[in-house]
Amino acid sequence: MNKKILLSTIAATLLSTSLSAIEIEDYKIIEGTYQDAYLNGSLTVEGGNQDQTSYSSHVDATGRVIHNSAPFSWQANGIVSGDWSQGANDGDKSLKSYNASATTRFDKYLYNDDTWFYYGSGDLGYRKQVTSNDADDPYVKIGAGMGYGRMYDATALAKALRVVEDLVKYKIISATPSDASMIELAKVIDLEAEYRSKYGAREYKKYWYEDMEKILKKAGVLEKESLGAFGIVRINEIFSYEKIGGRFHGWKVRAGLGQVLSNYDGKSEDTTADVEFEYGKPYGHSSQFTERALFSKVLDSDSAINFQFRNSMTYTYELSDKIDWDNSWILTHDNYDKGDDVTTNALTTGFNYYLPNELVFNITLSLNKTDGTNGQSVETPDWDTKLYTGLTYRLK
Repeated sequence: MNKKILLSTIAATLLSTSLSAIEIEDYKIIEGTYQDAYLNGSLTVEGGNQDQTSYSSHVDATGRVIHNSAPFSWQANGIVSGDWSQGANDGDKSLKSYNASATTRFDKYLYNDDTWFYYGSGDLGYRKQVTSNDADDPYVKIGAGMGYGRMYDATALAKALRVVEDLVKYKIISATPSDASMIELAKVIDLEAEYRSKYGAREYKKYWYEDMEKILKKAGVLEKESLGAFGIVRINEIFSYEKIGGRFHGWKVRAGLGQVLSNYDGKSEDTTADVEFEYGKPYGHSSQFTERALFSKVLDSDSAINFQFRNSMTYTYELSDKIDWDNSWILTHDNYDKGDDVTTNALTTGFNYYLPNELVFNITLSLNKTDGTNGQSVETPDWDTKLYTGLTYRLK
């Protein structure tokens, strides 16, 4: 009898393990929209025992929207930031700088799959540097060309895994559903905007949660006839307070021509040959790696700049339901025909702790270094190191 019980336990464990073997990259649903937006701010004011009140303030807002469908994908990214400061000594003037940039890419697939597409792009920029009295001319660039590949948004499956993990923990469901049921659950979670549009912002959740319940019931894992009040509350808390970062997998490459319609210096309007590369890979259920690179070669031989290279690499690991470890490395390199090339490295690492009411407490270490000086760039022979804490408000 004991042997039978032991064998049954082992079989159940193996079955449970096999059913939970689903990976984030198994979610390849093309239809879907991902969006997020954050607002950061900081202010330091000092007075007394100095000639005048000194202050330093910073504010920035970031946002992105990514939409995927079989015939096309579209993405837009934007950031706005500003800094204001004044020194403690007599005669120290107030200084200000601000920067705004936006990029968009529209990919039209030729065969409604994950192969060939043609694209259109747009880049906008507006800035005032701290060393300048006035803002620079706006930066405007458009582009077009061909591409190959697709990036899949699998954030919905990460949310489904979080929900199932929680429901198993509180014994609302008896086991992890099959891979097929997990994909089905993720599809429903992915359709939140559709439920909101159909039933309205005040009513949609009861229909949304009801359809999730139907999937769990069909999978045969519900302990009772329904999720119950506690199960509904836990799902709502996960979606409202335990923010889950984007999960993306796949790769995409673009190659084409670009035209600078307006530049910061108000003079150069160059034609460029551009190559872009995007790559995303989740590791396990808790981490995400992304890589984005852009190479832009100026075709006008009379232009001062030869080519530009931009590379952005990020890695996020969820330490717990409320704590994320974020890391990034941003490398920029400007190659000039005359004068120094300019290379800038920016590395950051930090922890985000998600609080109620969309607030995030963060502590971040950043290192920045610029080699070479040309134009308005300022060289920093040593690494500029900063350790700072603050609050972030998640808008979406």
